[in-house]
Amino acid sequence: MTRRVAVLGKGTLAVHACETLVQLPDAVLDTVVPVRPEPEWDISLTDTVSARWPQAHIIASGDWRELEPGRCDLVVSVLYDKIIGPDLVASTPMIVNCHPGRLPQHRGVRPVNWALRNGDHLAGITVHVVDDGIDSGAILGETLFSIWPDVDEVRDVWQRAIGHGRRLLTDTLPRLDRITPRPQDPALATTHYSRDNHLLGERSDWTRASFDPQQRPRTSRADP
Repeated sequence: MTRRVAVLGKGTLAVHACETLVQLPDAVLDTVVPVRPEPEWDISLTDTVSARWPQAHIIASGDWRELEPGRCDLVVSVLYDKIIGPDLVASTPMIVNCHPGRLPQHRGVRPVNWALRNGDHLAGITVHVVDDGIDSGAILGETLFSIWPDVDEVRDVWQRAIGHGRRLLTDTLPRLDRITPRPQDPALATTHYSRDNHLLGERSDWTRASFDPQQRPRTSRADP
């Protein structure tokens, strides 16, 4: 049985999800919903899909609500910037999200920034089931890695998370039907909202004001 798949998101990691999914013997890349506007510092999901998988339908508005309910058997969200509503959740057999942070400790926005702001020494990237909450669904796979708040900038940890995310998606997506989801512990949960971004202080941007670019090789910019 062939499964129709939709991918929502942006950049290199969303493209990697498409690459992984089209290699599965029972999956067809049916629809792609790119973040709007697409970031200039990363590859364009729209342009890449148009060139490599022209049979896929691209929802140019970037709005998940334009997905036909029940059309796709699997929806994969990778760094997508909107909350997927209950109508699509209810009409889709499986929706999974790749979240660039540890769960349940860093639900919501800017998990990389908050990990550094809090002085964490472990960060993570997580694939989880999408439910009606904010990053609250059961965990399917995760990768944890060391960070050094005294040394690392937001851009450093972000790029590290994307690298680990490629491996995580490669390992997780082909096994979705065989993985037993692991419920999150709500007692450990913290959810970060955009209204709280001002509390990030010097961790609100890619680098701190005290950052000296002469002390480190320049790297490409990425968006938390």
